[in-house]
This record gives sequence, structure tokens and C-alpha cells, in this order.
Amino acid sequence: MPISINGTRIEDAEIQEEAGRLAEEVAKNFPWLDPVAQKLQAEDLAKERIIEHQLLFEESQRQLPELPDDEVEEEFKRFTKRHGGEKGFLQKFKIRKSDLPKVKQEMADDLRFRKYIQSIYEQLPEVNDEQIASEYESSKASFKRPDEYKAAHIVYHTNNGQDPEEAKRKADDALARLHKGESFDKIADGESDCPGNGGDLGWFAEGYMVQEFEDVVFKLEFGKISDVFKTPFGYHIARLDDKKEGDYIPLEEVSKNIRQKLETENRDNKFREILSGLKDQAEIQRV
Repeated sequence: MPISINGTRIEDAEIQEEAGRLAEEVAKNFPWLDPVAQKLQAEDLAKERIIEHQLLFEESQRQLPELPDDEVEEEFKRFTKRHGGEKGFLQKFKIRKSDLPKVKQEMADDLRFRKYIQSIYEQLPEVNDEQIASEYESSKASFKRPDEYKAAHIVYHTNNGQDPEEAKRKADDALARLHKGESFDKIADGESDCPGNGGDLGWFAEGYMVQEFEDVVFKLEFGKISDVFKTPFGYHIARLDDKKEGDYIPLEEVSKNIRQKLETENRDNKFREILSGLKDQAEIQRV
């Protein structure tokens, strides 16, 4: 459906073209929506972006005076130079020489728009080191490295066609022998479906193992063995051998990313403020 922005009509074809460009972004951000809902979401987002661009464009024409002719000519020369000069430019884009005044006017409008946007960026407050340090402290939990664990296990697989009942029986038998004092390392090396090094899994970070495994191992006391438990791989018995608390990434390593985050927030807030005022005064109709 076409829309009208302060009397400027935007046809549905332009909206659909913009929606097509946004389709991938929408699919990434709204994966839970079905294809039809994603298409509608892309169309709504396309309309919003077109409206915002048009309002900013109109404001740029109000805010900036007409550009000097020599500045427009310089912009025209820079542009045509990239396309083989004026003659090459006319041929490439199939433009008649009589249409050049209109082309130059469009270039002047675009240049004013870019100057206006740049003026907004120049109004943004500079992010200082104190703000970066404050953001780091307030969001410190997000800069914590995951805890690491060292564990060993005995496993009887069920994920490659093995008999689940047989795997469970073997695991129960191994657990009973462990409770009687038999060596964990010996059973792990001699009978587990993952033999070697006494079933040692080495160090691994939180989130590395399947959830069912972590749910059991992370609750164990050091040196203690678990009951038999099941994961998608089979039946396990696990032992927690050590743990290292995750430390915090130093401020100096993340300060650049924090600065970019704060600058982006400042920019987005400024544009939201400007666009909110422009939308309040605009006439926007679905036609």
C-alpha cells in the first residue's frame, strides 16, 4: 500500500524494493516468525525507514540554504569523473544533456542531505574515559570470562545404535564397583566407550559440554563421583577434579568496544529525538 509523507507519495513498488533489501535482516532478527509474518515485518520496517529518511531529507532542505553553484559544479565533476567524465556519465546513465540541470539539482539536494546528517553527528557529545570506566563497572558481569572445569567420566554410548538397556546396565555395574572402591581410572581405561587417560576430559569452559553433562558435573564436590546420568551420547558417571573461576576481561581490552557502544547509543538517541519531533509535525497517510 502506498504512503504519503507531507504530500510526497511513496509507491508500493518502492516499499517492496526496500522490504526485499531488509528481508535477510528480518529473518536474522525474527527467526521465530513464519515466512509470511517475516514478509509483513519487513514491509513495516521498510515503511518506517522510508518515512524517517524522507523526513530527514525534508528537514535538510529546510535547515541548509541553497548551495553555491561552484560547490554543486565541483560535486558534479567529482561524480562524473568516476564514470568517464561528463560524456561517459551521460552515456552510462542514458541522460540527455538537457536533463543536466535537474541532475545537478538532485546532486545538490543529496549533498545538502549529507551535510545535514554530518551536522547531527558533529552535535553528538564526545565519550570520555570516565564514561567508559563507569559503563565497564556497571556492566562488569558481561565482561566475566566463563568458569573452567576439569573433569573425568566413564561413558557407555547409546548414540550410534548401541542398546540403551545394555549401556545402562554397564553404567550401573560400574557405579556399584566404584562404590566398593574399584579405581575410577581403571574402569574408564578398561571398559568405558571413551577410554584413555583415566577418562580425563581436561579443562573446559562453562557452555562447552552438553547441558545434561554440565547440570550434573557443576554440582559435584571436588573428587566426588556422580550417580549414573544420561546425555544424548549415552550413560555417564562423572568426577569433578578441579575448577577455575573465570576472571574479568581488563578494561583496556574492551574500552574500544565500550566507546563504540556509547557512541552508537548517543547517535541513536539523537536521531530518535529529532525524528520524534519531525513525526509529530508530519502528515503521514496510508493511501
